Amino acid sequence: MKNNVISRPVFYALHVLFWLCYGAILFASLSNWIESSSEVWQAVVSDVLTSSSIAYLNYYLLLPKLYRKGRYSAYILASIGMVIIIVLLRVNLLGMTHRSVTYTYFIRSVPALGFYLITTVVWFFANLIKAQRNEIELRNSQLATELKFLKLQLSPHFLFNTLNNVYSMAYFKDQNTASAILKLSEMMRHMLYEGQGKFVSLSKEISFMENFIELWRLKLDEKPNIIFKHKGVSDNHQIAHLIFLVFLENAFKHGNTIDGTIEINLHVDAANQLFFTIKNDVIDARKTAEEESGVGLSNVKKRLNLIYPGKHQLKLEQSPTSFNVELTIDLS
Repeated sequence: MKNNVISRPVFYALHVLFWLCYGAILFASLSNWIESSSEVWQAVVSDVLTSSSIAYLNYYLLLPKLYRKGRYSAYILASIGMVIIIVLLRVNLLGMTHRSVTYTYFIRSVPALGFYLITTVVWFFANLIKAQRNEIELRNSQLATELKFLKLQLSPHFLFNTLNNVYSMAYFKDQNTASAILKLSEMMRHMLYEGQGKFVSLSKEISFMENFIELWRLKLDEKPNIIFKHKGVSDNHQIAHLIFLVFLENAFKHGNTIDGTIEINLHVDAANQLFFTIKNDVIDARKTAEEESGVGLSNVKKRLNLIYPGKHQLKLEQSPTSFNVELTIDLS
């Protein structure tokens, strides 16, 4: 009977309104076959008091204090005792007799038993809904915690690798060091400030990927053929933050950066289906690219399952000379 949505005064007012309506219905019904208005009022008041007492005692005392704690026998005995005592008080103290004694107790017990059963059913449904809501909140909390943990794993891994690259450039006095630091600064800004929520603008994620590619271009002595194409992207498209980062890292880390090719394609169609592919040449495929980058790929698979359950497909293909990633995500 408690409600966390409405305020307490409104909650109490609704209860008072319910019993007033119930009493009004009783009054209209009893007035048809009881001539004395005082007897009608006496019957209405006694019925409302009896029914409300049983309803609230059962809902707020017996069910939570006995049944919820597993004291089922005590609950049954207490319920029987409560109904009997309240009906006896109604009949004997208020003098609510009618025809025979048996009929009197029967007719006075019906509303009492009715409200006892109604409040029991309401209590069970309310607790079932509350348990389901708590389970959903707990599951969402666990998912949010796991996503945050996975993201925390991802960012330091990328940062350490990139800082090592910039350090190498600075150590050897590479003329592109300043440009690399600027690119890294822009990427860190995206990681720290754009990634406060679960999703970010797909356009900004593409800019991050372009900076990532340029940073690798500056670092590499060799100049592989890097192709990055994207189309169909609008400002309204949102994507999970840094969801492509692992694939990019793997392509440059495990790919053939001497004379190979790294080809990246991203396309969003009219139905808001995102198609992402990345293919890189490899030098030695004796140990697969998936095995080499196991932690990162395992991480991104978990993130995809948590963020896009049933709305994505990830396909990894290994050949003796290349490694190919195909990712489809429903952005709608």
